[in-house]
Amino acid sequence: MGALAMTGAAAAVIFPVVKALDPSLPEYAAYTGPHWRLAAGHVASRIFLISDAVQLGCIIITGLTLGVIALTADAWAKPIVTALRIISLLAAISILAYSFAFLGPRMNLNLANYWDAAKTGDNEAALVYQQAFDKDHPTASRVMVGSFLCALLLTTSGAFAASGASNLNTLTRTSTKRTLEEPSLSKGKQLK
Repeated sequence: MGALAMTGAAAAVIFPVVKALDPSLPEYAAYTGPHWRLAAGHVASRIFLISDAVQLGCIIITGLTLGVIALTADAWAKPIVTALRIISLLAAISILAYSFAFLGPRMNLNLANYWDAAKTGDNEAALVYQQAFDKDHPTASRVMVGSFLCALLLTTSGAFAASGASNLNTLTRTSTKRTLEEPSLSKGKQLK
């Protein structure tokens, strides 16, 4: 959740700030379009790459730990919560798989082609690739929001399961009283 939130926040800050700076990039001197998009895009693309790596690592760790938890009998003491956690994880995996297999490669290819065309001064081609990238941007935003919601649901249901399990254990410990043998001194017997 943190990686997704910070990635979105970083993009929301980088693009307006770089636009206001109105940079001119010598490497893209032949490009007549706005250079701020190029500069901000180079920075943001690295942040998105880091975010993707963090998401992949987190989903692997979450999948492994939830898999181990789901194999225990305690996890199924609250079957609705456990099922919700598994469904949330599967939804997160599906969203990430779509992003990694289809959306991300297409957007990265359009972005790389945009940068290459801009570098060579092919303004028309650069515009075509930029528009293709921009067309996928709303979908990418929805994917980020969906991933965030899955992570939030996983975290919330995990916290609920953990707190519920500890309360259940406390309740079980306090309600189960051991019957101890009455001490022999209290029965009036004396030690010899």
